[in-house]
Amino acid sequence: MKVSAVIITHNEANILARCLEYVKWADEILVVDSGSVDCTVEIAGNYGAKVFYRKWEGYAKQKNFAISKAKNSWILSLDADEIITEGLKAEILKIAQPEEKGNEGIKGYYIPRKTFFYGRLLNHGN
Repeated sequence: MKVSAVIITHNEANILARCLEYVKWADEILVVDSGSVDCTVEIAGNYGAKVFYRKWEGYAKQKNFAISKAKNSWILSLDADEIITEGLKAEILKIAQPEEKGNEGIKGYYIPRKTFFYGRLLNHGN
């Protein structure tokens, strides 16, 4: 199955290219922007993303709007400051293939996250 990557943005020019670089393998990239005044939208376009404008009405509403625009069955929802490792990419692509033995009934995939702060992995705390 194909994978859509959806990202919500607002003035993310300083970090968006890094995020998009790690999801350019996705079959579809969607960016929902809430009125950036920097070059966020231009950067998204440079990566071939479909860009939508939507006034900010809250995190959940933005995410749900982005998801509603996706054409594919598998949706990878990211924030602009998140990246997908090569290992995670391989897992996602493998699990999204229903013809793989054991994948027939899989409807979702939980991604454990690692949080880095100033280049250091945070092991504890919220």
